[in-house]
Amino acid sequence: MNHMKWAMLVVVCYVCTISKLASQSFTKQWIYEQGQSVLQEKLKMAPETLEALLSQAPENWPQPQSSQALSFREDENNLSGTEAPESEVHAAINPRDTNNIIVAAMQLDAGQVLSSLSFPIYYTKDFGHTWQTSAFDGVSDLPPFTLVIGGGDPVLAFDSDGTAYLSWLTFTINLNFTIGIQLHWATSTDGGATWQRQASTIDEGTVVDLEAPDSRFVDKQWMATDLSDSPYKDNLYAAYVEINLADTTYNILVKTKAAGADNFGTAVDVTPQEIVFSQFASIDVDRQGKAHVLFAGAEAQDQVLSLYHCYSTDGGQSFSTPIKISSLHLPCFPPGAGGPCDLVGVDSARVYPCPHLRVDKSGGDFDGNLYAVWTADGFQSELTPGVDVYFSRSENGGQSWSAPFVLNDDGLPASEQFFPSLAVNDKGLLAVSWYDRREDPNNLMTKYYMTYSTDGGASFEQDFPVASEGADFSMIGAANGNFGVGEYTQVVTTQSYAIPVWADGRSNDGNIEIYAAFLPLGGEVTGLPEISSITDKFAVGLPSPNPGKGVSQIAIELKEATEVALQLFGPQGRLLRQQVFGELPAGNHQLDINLEGLPQGAYLLRVQTGLGIQSRRLVVTR
Repeated sequence: MNHMKWAMLVVVCYVCTISKLASQSFTKQWIYEQGQSVLQEKLKMAPETLEALLSQAPENWPQPQSSQALSFREDENNLSGTEAPESEVHAAINPRDTNNIIVAAMQLDAGQVLSSLSFPIYYTKDFGHTWQTSAFDGVSDLPPFTLVIGGGDPVLAFDSDGTAYLSWLTFTINLNFTIGIQLHWATSTDGGATWQRQASTIDEGTVVDLEAPDSRFVDKQWMATDLSDSPYKDNLYAAYVEINLADTTYNILVKTKAAGADNFGTAVDVTPQEIVFSQFASIDVDRQGKAHVLFAGAEAQDQVLSLYHCYSTDGGQSFSTPIKISSLHLPCFPPGAGGPCDLVGVDSARVYPCPHLRVDKSGGDFDGNLYAVWTADGFQSELTPGVDVYFSRSENGGQSWSAPFVLNDDGLPASEQFFPSLAVNDKGLLAVSWYDRREDPNNLMTKYYMTYSTDGGASFEQDFPVASEGADFSMIGAANGNFGVGEYTQVVTTQSYAIPVWADGRSNDGNIEIYAAFLPLGGEVTGLPEISSITDKFAVGLPSPNPGKGVSQIAIELKEATEVALQLFGPQGRLLRQQVFGELPAGNHQLDINLEGLPQGAYLLRVQTGLGIQSRRLVVTR
């Protein structure tokens, strides 16, 4: 078959959409069409663009290019500073050195034909004071004449020695016009600066003529390492879904790379035969080396999805029979679920439950507790017009689970909270973060929120925003083909900090950047956030003296001339003072901060420039 015929075939295949079926159950037809939808979602190129590219000789196909950048951090900060939208963010923190954090994302610019998709990796070795970008981007080192037409899902993990692992999906066409989806993996031994792509893949599949249902491919993986002292220490696990359109099945598979091995072993299917549809796996490993898997699944007669949990005690060679945690209901998904597809900024085909699992490994009172969160609007039917974050826990290794409840405390049935993430620190503190629209009755402006529990999930602190500004989700996908933020974010923790990382479109022009907030856990977590744009165009020092009284100073370095102002915010976030300095030339400057007459306490000092903002905490004393 020549490449022009392939072009027409691909274009026809990936403009498929899920039809509204009258059936209320998970039929073979719906499962098949859902598989088509997954392929369409992974395709990050317009059909007409793909057709035009495939009408050319392979040597004329665009090849990806990599780039490097440097940026600076404060507690809420833009990690990238790029104009291309970034989404599907993930993060991991080095267990041997918590100053070392790696963040990965998918960068997609639908307006670009050349190098429109890549996977930037940001890393810090000084706890976020500076960030750098690795030269490795997941696509620029692919074999020649490989056309990247889609992909996604970057995921990170560290082992106990500080080796970092990255996995991601690419959707490609090669010189022989073979279309495939590959689940790659790479390793880094220097904290994320450089990466070695592994010769083997975790798994892969070939996409053939979708008019004849005989394609097998893989989707959405999560990874976890065994950090215990068990015989399976440093095992690396990958849990993902196998979609086989030849027999219209979705199965959750787990593969294991033993410590020191160069390859992943044979896949283990954890899906019982009676479950005809399964997706959205999450995986973690407890302090005894038991690997836990969470996934969503449904039997043929089911009308909604349910969450299931299973585990392995033999290093991933076999898994227990899955136990049902809870049913869940979502608008638009699955067939006949009812409810309008009105989650603004999230395509109806991407309204996913996004379940997330974490286990307490602290060795404390709650060691071994399992925690699960997910997005839903009810159980068997719609309970609220908006979606919420649901929570359940197990105190006995997954044998039984608590009655699920809505975690977000806004009390607004129509408000939307979605796409949650979990982390548990070494002291057993459980942090949960998610996207939240409680501040806008129109459900457009979206902030990133968080809560935490210090008693093993029995109770939670009042929810609070970690993003200082909202993003209008009616604009969130304007620059990346309506892909938006993807579905996944990540919060990581140390003994003293919670660090949520998320995709943020606060400029409301379609650009999406990656932000991180560093929230101290030792004191008042919900105190004044330090909010900063991360850019190499200017840098801000620390106030001095701090604590100060009367007058303090702050040093700034400008790479180019710009307008500069200082803003001082009180404990409730109210702007108290502003000092405007006008346009300052490039170079180093010392700016005075007038503290006269201010009550003793903590304040937020913001340096506002035409190049962005940087914030610092400032304490006023008497």
